Amino acid sequence: MSTASSDRGRAPGARLAIAAAAAFVVCTVATQLLGQLPAGASPSMQSTGSSFASDAIQEWVGQSSTLFGLNINWQVQSSVIGLNDFAQNQVDFAASDIPYSSQQATYSPNQAYQYMPDVAGGLAFMFNLNGQDGQRISNLNLNAAVIGKIFFGEITSWNDPSIAALNPQLAGDLPDQPIVPVYRADASGENYLLTDYLLHQDNADIVAAQNAFQSGLPGQPSATWPTPAAGTHINGSTYPNWVKGTPSGQTGSSNAANYVTALSSLGAITYVETAYAKSHNMPVANLQNASGADVQPSSVNVATALEAAQLHVDLTQDLTSVYTNPQANAYPLSAYSYIVSPCAPDLAAASHTACAGGPGATSPFPTQKGQALGQFVAFLACAGQGPMAQLGYSPLPPVLVQADFEAIGRLDGGQQPPPPTAANCKNPYVDGDTVLPGSPVVAGFSGGGVTATTTASAATSAGGAAAVARTSAGGSTTAGGRSSGSGGSGGSGGSSGVASAAAAAGLTPELAAQGYTVVNGQVVRKLGVGGPNEYLRADALVAATSHIASPRAMVYVGWSLFILGLILLPPLIAMRISRRRQAAAGGGAGEPEVTP
Repeated sequence: MSTASSDRGRAPGARLAIAAAAAFVVCTVATQLLGQLPAGASPSMQSTGSSFASDAIQEWVGQSSTLFGLNINWQVQSSVIGLNDFAQNQVDFAASDIPYSSQQATYSPNQAYQYMPDVAGGLAFMFNLNGQDGQRISNLNLNAAVIGKIFFGEITSWNDPSIAALNPQLAGDLPDQPIVPVYRADASGENYLLTDYLLHQDNADIVAAQNAFQSGLPGQPSATWPTPAAGTHINGSTYPNWVKGTPSGQTGSSNAANYVTALSSLGAITYVETAYAKSHNMPVANLQNASGADVQPSSVNVATALEAAQLHVDLTQDLTSVYTNPQANAYPLSAYSYIVSPCAPDLAAASHTACAGGPGATSPFPTQKGQALGQFVAFLACAGQGPMAQLGYSPLPPVLVQADFEAIGRLDGGQQPPPPTAANCKNPYVDGDTVLPGSPVVAGFSGGGVTATTTASAATSAGGAAAVARTSAGGSTTAGGRSSGSGGSGGSGGSSGVASAAAAAGLTPELAAQGYTVVNGQVVRKLGVGGPNEYLRADALVAATSHIASPRAMVYVGWSLFILGLILLPPLIAMRISRRRQAAAGGGAGEPEVTP
């Protein structure tokens, strides 16, 4: 019997039952696997800001819409636009790499607000350069001094002796190609981060440019890149020909990356978050760090550098020690980015915390939006961090996940999650999927700071899920943001701290003898496979495919299939009996019976 004939012969009631069963199973699986959706339609929320974090935010917005039905309209602009739009109540929340205290925004919020770390990243130097043999150069070394001279017009050709000295591996291959520095023409967090880095590393060129161009306050980082006004002279030239290659100002990271990628842009170089270079399949320069090593802005190198970050009580960052982190693999130009959201001062006071700033005792942010934003932040801090390394970012350490959880509790309508653990937070640094190099020092939280490279000391860093609680009574916080007293900074506690952490995690002598250790507060065993699965939790050794199908998910799938069988089997049996009767009534003549 043909398919069409089979469909015509099928009882309408049976077809309806099958369709209803399929719909029921789909709804059941979706509800159980994806979680309970917010009551009613999710409110529409507007957001704009940081291009540095935009690729990550776009990923989270899409995923949270699919998983939870959240309705967020995200528009990438710049950190300064995000701060200004939030201050003028034009968006519900903003994204920024810099705080209001940087004095880069034109406006200040008229409501209480807070900062929620959303992702870490490295500011990478993406370039388009062919060697004298015509092949693309991908292994280029730069340092702070050379970068300053490139972007302020003192080094104008790729075969300059200063560049050649950093790249002996390219001896004879660096071309006499004009350098085209591509800077951010809009006020941006990338400009602020790069000028701050240069001021801390080799400030002569940037201060000279700021003075010559009358741009910003000389010696202070600025979201506006210092460029000369028309008619200004520098190095004997008149703008816009102030360097041999003529610099190009581009608005937004996407435009800067697109410009450098173009076939006509040989010799161009710009600064963008690593995700943009990855998505454009373009190389980024190795950056020389304080140890003298030339390193890439990989996820682990960014995380290593940020061990030295100092985060204040409001979670804003001081990157001074990041720029000079002595770890061999630290990428020095690394930073966190933030969600800037409303904050309810009364809820903050009740939890013995505080909003970052702004007037008022209560928040005007609607409760329904607070619930939805809290769900969004909880998602991005945990499961949303999973693909960050592949995108070109570095996941949040557990201490900042906990900080975000507490910030959710300061949203009207927000439900503060319990402390992050491997069971409730699939952040790779929380569930042990990836070994955390170390955590930043966060004022008011225990632990943090640069750790040793052994797995045991990494396990006791503040990034461990067991070390995210607030410091106990009697601890104090210094002006620099370092927590002292009980808990202290990373590395304090010595061997007794390692032993107590191991005991708390359940590392028995028997397990230790079998090669297990403790990483991020969890008992794991080294597999020798490298990559994100270098260590596997003891309770997951028989479930190495847990990322594909977790036990909880398999239970839901199993029950769904069981229910599907109960619903579909009776109508299918009835259809078969009906067809046999029809065949018998016809005396066996006609088309042969087809078993459904």
